[in-house]
Formats: sequence, structure tokens, C-alpha cells
Amino acid sequence: MISGLFPRAGLCLLVAFTGLLPRVQAHEEQPTGLVPPHSTWLFDDDGEADEGWNTDGFDESDWQSGAAPLGYGETYLATDTLQGQQKDYFLRHSFSVKNRNAVTSLTLRARYDDAAIVFLNGVEICRTAPMKGGKVPSHEAKKFETFSELPAEALRNGTNVLAVHLLNINNKSSDIVWDAALLAGSQEVAPSDSSDDILRGPYLQNASEHGISILWRTKQPARGHVRYKQQGTDDSFFREEAIPTTEHRIRLEGLQTGTTYEYQIVSQDETLASGVHQFRTLPAQYQAVPTRIWIIGDSGTGNSNAMNVYQAYQDFAIDRPADLWLMLGDNAYAHGTDQQFQNAVFNIYTPILHNTCLWPAVGNHETLWSRIDKNPLTNNQADPYLAIFEMPTQGEGGGLPSGCELYYSFDYGRTHFICLDSQVSSRSADGAMYRWLEADLIAATDDKYDWIIAYWHHPPYTHGTHNSDTETQHIEMREVFLPLLEAHGVDLTFGGHSHTYERSLLMQGHYGRSSTYEPDVHALNVGDGRPHGDGAYRQSEHEGRGTVYTVAGSSGKTGPFRAPHLPFMVENHSTLASVIVDVDGRSLHVTTLSDQGEVLDTYRMQKD
Repeated sequence: MISGLFPRAGLCLLVAFTGLLPRVQAHEEQPTGLVPPHSTWLFDDDGEADEGWNTDGFDESDWQSGAAPLGYGETYLATDTLQGQQKDYFLRHSFSVKNRNAVTSLTLRARYDDAAIVFLNGVEICRTAPMKGGKVPSHEAKKFETFSELPAEALRNGTNVLAVHLLNINNKSSDIVWDAALLAGSQEVAPSDSSDDILRGPYLQNASEHGISILWRTKQPARGHVRYKQQGTDDSFFREEAIPTTEHRIRLEGLQTGTTYEYQIVSQDETLASGVHQFRTLPAQYQAVPTRIWIIGDSGTGNSNAMNVYQAYQDFAIDRPADLWLMLGDNAYAHGTDQQFQNAVFNIYTPILHNTCLWPAVGNHETLWSRIDKNPLTNNQADPYLAIFEMPTQGEGGGLPSGCELYYSFDYGRTHFICLDSQVSSRSADGAMYRWLEADLIAATDDKYDWIIAYWHHPPYTHGTHNSDTETQHIEMREVFLPLLEAHGVDLTFGGHSHTYERSLLMQGHYGRSSTYEPDVHALNVGDGRPHGDGAYRQSEHEGRGTVYTVAGSSGKTGPFRAPHLPFMVENHSTLASVIVDVDGRSLHVTTLSDQGEVLDTYRMQKD
């Protein structure tokens, strides 16, 4: 095993007694990530700071490093090495900026215990609380908090140092915690990765029982190398590309089913260019395994809205992260360019991209810049969505081969996932996507799967920022595809496009306008599905029939509803949110979580 060498980080955490008290709230600018959460930090835990510790050029060679959250006394820490129970700790993290003049403001997202004073290039920009007379207030690191409207004057082109003086309430405190993200209020700012020329990734795609693809981007053309090994073993393996490139894609095959591996990107001269990351191969097909799924829709703002939704999920899932991750389209506003994907996906979701396979759906905004509307089967490098992601076209992850990256299926144990394309491909019953879906569903029999989940961008029902009664994609997906999906036992569907959260009761057979809905005909269970409310949806009571339809398009922005709410929707929220689905055998539990960590909705489906 190659030992983990992480890039030297230069984010310094400092609590001063003269500084600025920022306003704690979300703001309306669209920042891009300069420092992602869970970054690797340098730290000094001897209780005293050397002169210039919070500036560029400081000799940090004797400082230790570790991934955030850092501290001691909490079970969820990634680095539990801050020792000595000092009152004062000092941290640094470096990052690069190409165009400082494009930055209009800064936002800090911090999870901390007990207090912190934050510096940028030696200039104080934020303190988490007033400290009158040097007294440090007690504070628990329950979640990330937002400090907005921070001054950006100290930012400069090239290398910057964010520094923090982290303070305990006293030197007998039982714990201390630090984790943070720094955002710049401009979509034009492109942070540079200081780790051996890696500009993007690594990130995981197209997982299967025995393989996975690892992708990343570098500044200069080079032959890509990956070292990997099974977690808990000593024997490591090596895979390399045949020719130099800046767009790296290595497929690992011959892996063990349902197994965790560690991997690192290795530079051509054998020095390590990334930290140690993990992935897990898919479990054996048709084997029941507990499964957690994270779902976001219309998240492509690349701003504090998306970051807050992500951080709320991270807090919720700190002890049980997702096994897989679905995106419902409009993943990069406003035109789906490569730089917009960098801002909205790779700069926001860096940690989860390293370790969790992402399965995206295409939205309308992905097609505004590219040519996939004209030729959906061509993976042309001019089409950022198809160039960035690698979806299964040959049934690599289970399901039938689709031959097209815009729609596909895969399995995770006894759950079958179907991703459809409501934007580009034909929505006709004579079209290739419909014919493939029909064959895929015929093969997805009850003896193989407990659950079938389908997702695409334009939901069949919505009265949010879009209207499914009048808009073509919604109507065609409802009228053409829903009868097929329901006939073959699809249990849940998820869509985005409308920047709201809407969730139906258990229903079937409603394919017309909302005015044609009849509860006695279309509602199989008029309850809320909550175990402590009206009770779980038990499909066995309805001969295994019934589907719950969800609009989850508020992971990056929200908007108003159209009146009236759809009569079959149990929940309607114009709130930033994401969805977590937990599968445990023939029981399925859904939680909808706001950007502030509030549970907006929860329900259970049961197959006895």
C-alpha cells in the first residue's frame, strides 16, 4: 500500500479579539467553491502560534496534516489528533485563485467548537462570536453555519492562505471541532488545485459488481496511473493509461463483489498526486443488502444554496453515508458548459465524488450549450454532459443494455434503478427508449427485485415552477411512460425541473390532467404513509400495486407554486431540500431534508 500523501493545505483558523462579526444567514449571490468541506488542513496543537503563522510564506514544514473534521472528543471526526487539551489551536489551508478581481464577496461555512477567528492572508475576515474580555463562549458543532458578506479585499491572484485560530472554552474542555468551506461570490472564479496538477476529481462512474471507472483532469497531458487495493489488505495493484492526456479515465475490472477498495491517483514520476480515497463495488445482483440513496434535483447553481443542502445531508448521514447518489438533471446552470459543471458539481461535491458513484439524469439545461439534442448517441467532446459522465450502456451494472448514455438501468442488490431521458430522446411509444424500457421492465421480475425506482428530469405531475397539465415533456412522460412503468410494478419515481418539493400519496392509473383525478379511482391509499401518522403504505393490500411520485427539484433553487396544489400531493414545499431513501429488505423509508437540516417529509413503504 502506498502511504497517503495529501497536498499541503494552507487554510488557517484563527480567533482574534478585534475582528468582524459577520451576519449569519444565507445570501443571494452565487458563490463558487474555493475551499471544499472536509479538506485536508495543516495544524499546530502546541497551544502557541509562531509569528506570521497565518500568512503565505510561513514555514509550515513541522506542522501536522489531517482531513476535516478535525479535533478530539467526538466520534465522527476524520482526524482525531489534536492533542493536549489546549485552549488554542492553529490551522492553515492554501488555495489558488486565477482572477481575484472577479470576486465580489466571500462566504464561510463552518462547523466549529467552541469559537474561531478566521484570517485571509493575515487579515482577519471573520469571527464566529464576540469574545468580550477574552472570554470564549461555549458552542457545540452540531451543523455547518453560514457567515456571509465577508470582505474579499485580502484575496489575491495565485496562492492564498485561509488561517484559523480555533479556541476552546478552556483547557479542560472535553472536545474541539473544526471543518469549513470557503465560497467566492462569483461564477467566474476558478480555484486551482494545488495537488500535483489535478484540476478535477478523481470521481467515480459506472460501478458494477466487478468494476468501476475512475476519472480526473490534469493541467498537463500525462499518462494516468491508479494504485488500488482491497481495504484491510497489503497487496496493491497498478493500472495505467496507454497515452498521455489531460482527461483521464481508467477502468478497473476483476474486482470482488460488494468489496471496499482504497485508491490513489499517482503521477508519472511515482509521487502521489491525490489523497487516499475509497469505493465499493456493487453488491451481488439480487442479494438483499441495506441501501442508502441520496437524491438531488436542479442542484446546478453552484452557490450557497447547493452547499447548504449538501452540508445538511452530510450532517444527517455522518454515521451512515449513501451507497449511491442520483442527480435528477439541471446539474449545471445555466447552459451546462464544462466550466459550469466545474463550479456546480466538482467544486461543491468534492468529498462525495471521491468515494460515491454518481448516476445522473440529463436535464434541459445540460443541452443548451451542447449538441446532444441533435445526436444523442454520439459522445462528442463538445457535449460536456456526455464527456464528463460515463453511464452504463451495455448493462454493466445490471439491467438490459440500452446502447445510449442518456437512458440506462442498473441494480443495487434487490433494487432496480431506471434512469430515463425526458429531454432529448423520443418520448413516443414507437421510440427506442420506450422499446428498451419495456424489455428492461419485463426482465425485472418480482423474484429478482424487491423495489424498482425510476427517475428522470420532467416529472409527470407538478404544480410548482412548471405545470404538468400544459407542458409537453411532462404530459408525454405521464401519458406514454407511466402506464408502462405502473404495469410492471415501479414503486417510486423522482423528477426535478420544478424548483419545489411535491410528494404524492400511493396512486395508480391517473394519466390525464389534474382535473381528471378521482380519489376513488386513482388513490390506493389516501394516507400520509408515515408509521406514526396514517401508517406505512402496504402494497400487499393492493395486490402489490401503487406508486409514489416525487418532485425533488429544489436542491439548488426554489420557486412559487401554481394554485391550486395538486389534489393527490401529500406534501408541498418551496424549500431547499434533498431526499434520502433507505432500503432494508422489503421495507423502504424516505426522508426529505431541508438545507437547514429540518425533516420536511418522511414516509415508509412496506412489502409483506
